Amino acid sequence: MKKCAFALAIPFLLILTMTAQAAEIRSIRVKPDLYFNETTATCSVSVKADSASDQVEATLTLYQGDNYVDSGTGRVFVSGSCEVESGKSYKLVLDYSINGAAQTSKTTTGTCP
Repeated sequence: MKKCAFALAIPFLLILTMTAQAAEIRSIRVKPDLYFNETTATCSVSVKADSASDQVEATLTLYQGDNYVDSGTGRVFVSGSCEVESGKSYKLVLDYSINGAAQTSKTTTGTCP
């Protein structure tokens, strides 16, 4: 009887000592970027959602004051560039949604040298 119990305990102990593959913990990460190269503004954003299966859509819009300059739309990564004026300040606005639910807009600003 002891041999039988010992034989059953060994596989049970092996199962308990196995390491589980933990799911990657993801959080929503959003950071719009605005760079200037002379009079060209480059705008980009990468949106990473909680789950790899989440549907992400993003729109970047560049403003000079209240004036619309340019925009771009895409999924997960959006990037574009446009001509701007030296010495002017610009605001980049990111509007995005995850699985169709609108998220809080993010902004960043910069001045063209």
